[in-house]
Amino acid sequence: MAEIKSTIDLIMERTKSLSASPEERESYQRQEREKRLRGIVQRLLDDNLSLDGARDELVKERKIGSAAEVTGVLKNALAGHVDPEADNERLFRLVNELVGTSPERLQETLTACREEATSRKAVLAERQKKDLESKGITGPAVLPNPEADPLWKALKEEMQAACAWRFLAVIAG
Repeated sequence: MAEIKSTIDLIMERTKSLSASPEERESYQRQEREKRLRGIVQRLLDDNLSLDGARDELVKERKIGSAAEVTGVLKNALAGHVDPEADNERLFRLVNELVGTSPERLQETLTACREEATSRKAVLAERQKKDLESKGITGPAVLPNPEADPLWKALKEEMQAACAWRFLAVIAG
């Protein structure tokens, strides 16, 4: 009677001579390093890690991988957390401490992002007002609500991404 093999046994038997290429291993290690660095930033922002603890972990990561790569991923992760509609003071402080970018430059960029968002929101509100007027709805009590417009969600996401890119340029520059 033949021996019954489990699926895992069959897979292990067929793949025992396979191994990852050096490029695949490096790619996997790079992805894992990026996940760890993004985790460090998230823990910092969540107050689950102190600044000194983050610095220690960053030193370990720089020993494992290239310092330039670690710094690049760190800057990218920090820039990805900017929110034009929220208080970013803590993020600015962390960027200043970890990367050295001045909070004033970051604040200027945030102000520019907020001004752009305000102007786009005003354009959308004006469009809504004209649409209401074309339907015969007018008067001083008619107030357009651009945030209720489905287009606003897409615009908001687009502006968030653009703001993150601007922050990355400021942080990297």
